[in-house]
Amino acid sequence: MSAISTGTSLSTSEDTKTYLFEQCVPIPACLLALAVGQIESKEMSPRCRVWAEPSVVTAAASEFDDMEVFLSAAEKITQLPYPWKRYDLPCLPPSFPYGGTENPCVTFVTPTLLVGDKSLVDVVAHEIAHSWTGNLVTNLTWEHLWLNEGYIMWLQRKIMCAAKKDPLLFGFDAIGRFNDLKEDIRILSDDYTRLVPVLGDGDPDNAFSLVPYEKGFHLLYALERRVGSEAF
Repeated sequence: MSAISTGTSLSTSEDTKTYLFEQCVPIPACLLALAVGQIESKEMSPRCRVWAEPSVVTAAASEFDDMEVFLSAAEKITQLPYPWKRYDLPCLPPSFPYGGTENPCVTFVTPTLLVGDKSLVDVVAHEIAHSWTGNLVTNLTWEHLWLNEGYIMWLQRKIMCAAKKDPLLFGFDAIGRFNDLKEDIRILSDDYTRLVPVLGDGDPDNAFSLVPYEKGFHLLYALERRVGSEAF
């Protein structure tokens, strides 16, 4: 259970039981999420748990056992305590079409991350970072998505450097994705390569690219280098 239980349940009939939960931090409706199914869990820390189907839960717990490390690193970097109390991670069936999706208290991930060597766990670090930028504070309109995703790429890379104790990971990951950003800019129209795109009435899928993620990151990283990490 990822929401904060009130510690009470109400039996409304012989066949139905109602549980009461409480979300103390205000959220927009789009961040409300439910996971329903035959799932089991494994505790990772007093505030972290992995959920998955019984056949997958052990592999998921092994792959994502750095959840608490990532959370603690993010708290240290942001100098803000994790605001949502619990952090749970359901590993969904293969039909889930995204790498990961952030929600308050919970991140949904695809089982394609279960590769056995933790080489894709930066997705979890990314979604954990959204607990601060994206869920706690978010952009007013989708034209300013870079405020979510640019900051998240910066924080994700800081988290991974801290968790792996290797500062070189920051630049290495950024360089790798920079080439992908250049390819997106080459094929997109000018309206969609801007940091604040002109969305208009076009297909939202056409506007989705690495621009808000990586172009936003590079703006922030340039500012950090200009003023210094401590001041930034």
